[in-house]
Amino acid sequence: MVPPVDGLDLLIDGGEFILVRVHDRFGERIRVGIRDAAVRVLLVVRPKVGRTKFYAVLAGVVVTVVLAFAVTTGVGLPPLLGVAMAVSVGLIGIVAVLFVQPLREFRFHDDLPGGIDRPPLVTLAERAGRQSWYDLRDEQGLLFGDISRRFGKWRVRAFEPIVPASPDEHHDSSTGLADRIQAWSTAAADGEQAPPGSSPGLSAVVVRDYLNLASIVGGLISGPIGIMLALSGPWKRIELRRDGRVVATGHRLNDGSAMRLEIDPAFDHGAEGDAWLDRRHLLALALLCLSFEAER
Repeated sequence: MVPPVDGLDLLIDGGEFILVRVHDRFGERIRVGIRDAAVRVLLVVRPKVGRTKFYAVLAGVVVTVVLAFAVTTGVGLPPLLGVAMAVSVGLIGIVAVLFVQPLREFRFHDDLPGGIDRPPLVTLAERAGRQSWYDLRDEQGLLFGDISRRFGKWRVRAFEPIVPASPDEHHDSSTGLADRIQAWSTAAADGEQAPPGSSPGLSAVVVRDYLNLASIVGGLISGPIGIMLALSGPWKRIELRRDGRVVATGHRLNDGSAMRLEIDPAFDHGAEGDAWLDRRHLLALALLCLSFEAER
């Protein structure tokens, strides 16, 4: 009997990976292999979330906008005022709809029999429902990195796994109910906070193919629409950079739903402060970019 090998153990020495994305009615799955797509190492699952609450809120917003316009014009007020009321209600409703968007979450499992039933090796999940800010958690649920999108560029930070603070650490000599509630609220607020300041990390730069039909059409159309079309070319490769130096490159395969990720040996010889930066962060960043670009 050969003991099971943790998928993340094989990532330690991997210098080239194949990421293949499949999206169907059950959700999204990305298989990660080493060098050969037939050698399966990790299975990343993005479960299909229920959108019942989302559609209910959206329907409520639409009905409210219609009622606002109908009631305003029905009582004899000017139609322009009815339009203004409907637009105001619609803008407020858009904010409500954005807040109830289903959370995006990726779960990394070892691709062995029963691996999908075991706790995920890594979890990549939206934070506070924002699609530009993600948490990275290990098998124990400890926060060891985060991914954010700023100025159109993705960046992953790496830091020592954060152990959530317990209420006892914030509890003083008094034992009243108010003190206990305050202790629990303080622990909940402090236990999920990423460390402030700069941390070692990687940034992802998407290199696009601008010589395509969209760029040609965009060049013929003036104004913002033309610029948008010209800049919406399909991705050609994804460069992962550390301190301005490319340490990994993801090359487009097939129709853009697969990637060959090559890691430069220099990635393993970073600065002294990069002790917590490893292939888990690099792979999570590449996987997130592949998922978003494949849906464009």
